[in-house]
Amino acid sequence: MDTHAGILVIGAGAIGSITAGMLSARGIPVTLVCRNAEQAGKIASGGIQLSGRGCDRLVRVRTAAGLDRIACCVDTVFLATKAYQVQGIARQLVPLLNKDSRVVSMQNGIVIEELAGIVGAERSVGCVVRFGATLHEPGVAEMTSRGRILVGYPDRPGDGQLDEIARIMENIAPVAVTGRIMSELYSKLIINSCTSTVGAISGLTLGELLKKRRARQIFTAVAREALRVAGAGHLHVAPLAGRLTWEGLLHMHPALRQGLIRLLGMRYRHLRSSSLRAIERGRSTEVDFLNGHIVRKGVSLGVDSPVNRRLVEMIHEMEQGRRPATPLNLEDDQLARHL
Repeated sequence: MDTHAGILVIGAGAIGSITAGMLSARGIPVTLVCRNAEQAGKIASGGIQLSGRGCDRLVRVRTAAGLDRIACCVDTVFLATKAYQVQGIARQLVPLLNKDSRVVSMQNGIVIEELAGIVGAERSVGCVVRFGATLHEPGVAEMTSRGRILVGYPDRPGDGQLDEIARIMENIAPVAVTGRIMSELYSKLIINSCTSTVGAISGLTLGELLKKRRARQIFTAVAREALRVAGAGHLHVAPLAGRLTWEGLLHMHPALRQGLIRLLGMRYRHLRSSSLRAIERGRSTEVDFLNGHIVRKGVSLGVDSPVNRRLVEMIHEMEQGRRPATPLNLEDDQLARHL
């Protein structure tokens, strides 16, 4: 059992495997916390095979079969699990943290508030991962596209500890420290809510999906509701891409907006919804922390989000085996009346 783990990476999926593998490859001692002994044993004996974007190598990584194998004294935690696992893991982490520990939330969706409520706001670090990653099988991870990492505290400016986290993460990808991490997280949440969720109900790749006018209408409605919620909460939303803001996209001429959304589909035409993949494997999705976050925030601020609410309902029906993935879902009557 480890008595001083130093740096933990929790979660051996695509992001966690790349994080643990890249840091280990640079000589930074980390422990990768896996979900069970079988997964931990396989990675401990066979290492992590990294590929793509200049990181082709086999790396030996120290593993642990669960947090109960960690005794105490964790300095930095990179939390790379699914969003719905965060609260349970955070409760397990609390006894392992000291007053200066930092827990970096690397999830899709927004869970930083839930994390802060358990481990403390002073320990919680928000993170936006912009590189693409795929786990081909346990211990085999590919970085599929380049992109920066953004880190920041949700409620205050950065400090020396945040700078140190950024220096560590520079071994994975270029890193920027931001004082507006909630703005960046919310912007990423919108794009995932528009693409992963709508892609899941349709069963289509992003390219196939955004060729369809109705899909582009739903994309626009999801974003519009998200912006209304952000406005009510006085949250500035980071740009969608470059100088293109979400507000700019929604206020431009409809024909131009439709064209830009189609271009997004063409650029990532082979991308398949992670929510759909989860459902096909019999697992839960992260919809409650994507579209569901928009709905909950809207309720708390008195802003209705009917399109996002209906999408959450439809995804839960799919998780329960009561609704198939089909393009016919795009024509759902309850969605249509709010477009």
